[in-house]
Amino acid sequence: MSSNPESSSRVDPSIVPLMRSLALELVIYGPIVTIYFFLVLHRTNNWLTNIFNASSTEYAIVAVLLIGGQGVMLEMFTSWLLRRIGLRH
Repeated sequence: MSSNPESSSRVDPSIVPLMRSLALELVIYGPIVTIYFFLVLHRTNNWLTNIFNASSTEYAIVAVLLIGGQGVMLEMFTSWLLRRIGLRH
């Protein structure tokens, strides 16, 4: 343990851009996920309920595909947006 009080209070400068990017992504993800929930999931509720009632295996496959697709699309959109704003190259 270091006895130098300055070394424990300093923030690693390489983490600052990472934290800024993380904060921006969270600010961007929040509204997108909320909009997604109300627009997409609200409209597909009956379809997903019918799949669930018909076959739990089919529902599980559809759910995994939807989760994966959502993650990929959200990451692509956020990366594009951050590049467009000029915060990521």
